[in-house]
Amino acid sequence: MSKQIASGAVVARILLSTATLLCTATALVTLTAVLDLGSCGPALGLPSAEIESLTKHLDAHKQVLTPIAKALTFSHTKAYDEDFQSACQSGHEAIDKALASGSGKSLAIVSDLDETLLDNRPFFEKIESKSEDQISWDDFESWQKTVKAKPLKPTEDLLAYARSKGVAVFFVTGRMERLRRVTIENLLKYGIAYDGLYMRANGDEQDASTMKSAYRKQIEDMGFEIVVNIGDQYSDLQGGHGLDCEKLPNKIYFIH
Repeated sequence: MSKQIASGAVVARILLSTATLLCTATALVTLTAVLDLGSCGPALGLPSAEIESLTKHLDAHKQVLTPIAKALTFSHTKAYDEDFQSACQSGHEAIDKALASGSGKSLAIVSDLDETLLDNRPFFEKIESKSEDQISWDDFESWQKTVKAKPLKPTEDLLAYARSKGVAVFFVTGRMERLRRVTIENLLKYGIAYDGLYMRANGDEQDASTMKSAYRKQIEDMGFEIVVNIGDQYSDLQGGHGLDCEKLPNKIYFIH
């Protein structure tokens, strides 16, 4: 697993559209203010090309909620629910727009797993008095092997909707390859249908953004157009290879 540090607090939706491009300058100023405050502001539509420049100087430590109990409390607030629902609804709209275009292309949605589709809060509740830098990621992996992570409904519904419309569903996760069997078991346990599962090679320590963008390119090279890319980390979205990028809220940890 790549180096993991403080929580990404800002929920930003990055939409590739002409209208968005025209208001980029204003949006950049707004998002910069939100990042500096470390708050969880409203979702903002921005070109995906701007993600790298906007997050390059992000002080991740300003995004963390310590102890973990504070991050968990936030995850049960109305603001969290609204941000999560808004991002997934935007994904629905992006799928409908792509289908309505009648391009005839093979469409796909790419989704992260942990804290995007699979809910690991039961694990973090056991260590809620600790801070992010005290998390044992070996213990986290042991939790993942229990296959008890339940699906987060807004994302589950988005993926089911995509597949019902003939859009392929691919998972690109930072979980190590050694967790493939238990990960598949967890998905099957809750009836999650998908078309491909891309995992981090055992021992691979490259940044998640590098690893994940390379996998998205592989999906594109198969002939798919990625109309939605959704995740709880900025590293899920960086590196291009996706039209509509949806950032979900997560204040527990931050992954490069």
